[in-house]
Amino acid sequence: MKPATAIITLLLLVTFLQPGTAFAQADAARVGVFAPLTIAPGALVEIPIQVENVTDLYGIDFELRFDPAVLEAQDADPAMAGIQLGFGEFLEPGLLLYNTVDNETGIVHVVMTQVNPAEPKSGSGYLFVLYVKGLQEGTTDLEVTNLQLASREGLEIPSTAANSSVTVQAGAPDVVATSIPVVNPTSVILIPTLAPTPTATVQPTATRPMATQAVQPTQPGEPIPTEAPVEPGGGFSLMKNWWIVALVLAGAAGLAVYFFRSRRTS
Repeated sequence: MKPATAIITLLLLVTFLQPGTAFAQADAARVGVFAPLTIAPGALVEIPIQVENVTDLYGIDFELRFDPAVLEAQDADPAMAGIQLGFGEFLEPGLLLYNTVDNETGIVHVVMTQVNPAEPKSGSGYLFVLYVKGLQEGTTDLEVTNLQLASREGLEIPSTAANSSVTVQAGAPDVVATSIPVVNPTSVILIPTLAPTPTATVQPTATRPMATQAVQPTQPGEPIPTEAPVEPGGGFSLMKNWWIVALVLAGAAGLAVYFFRSRRTS
């Protein structure tokens, strides 16, 4: 089983003080958007990014693409520059390397991991929430182009991508649904030295209305959307730049050990 290079460096601070050894699961987890959606132009909706049948999940590197001519992403955290995803409640807030949505390229990219004392998570649930608005009539794929799941020890967890689509169509019915619970973004620890420079994006012009439409989780027996092997995405790749993360986290780990020993001697 190969190491999950994109996550392992982000887990260095988490694992070097952790006793014991664990192994990634043999069965593949599913991650992505589980159901297609039809909305009207101008409608604001919540698109959940879910995980299903995972064991011992601790970190994730996820990239998804959509057509920016059909959809416009909305910001989940106005206090931060750029446009971000909302964080679901499946994983506990921890270290965040990336959380960006680019309305020019239609690329969504998030890299994060839990930190001690959070325990690995198993089962199914909401990982992230993508807020979008329908721009013009058409259909866009929601394609997962990069996906890596990792255990606390940095071992890759087998996974498959769940791809879906959104159709923007005049006259589509409005569906009011309960908003998907998200965690407070201020509880996530951002690594600013590795955060990308925000690109020019179209910012929301109005406050998100109370009535939103959400994609509900699939139920047993329902058709499963297309699953496809994931190809590496473009742009900045943590796989190609893992050494940058290693340098930063190695320095942080050294400081942590120094302060720990200083406290003991004092």
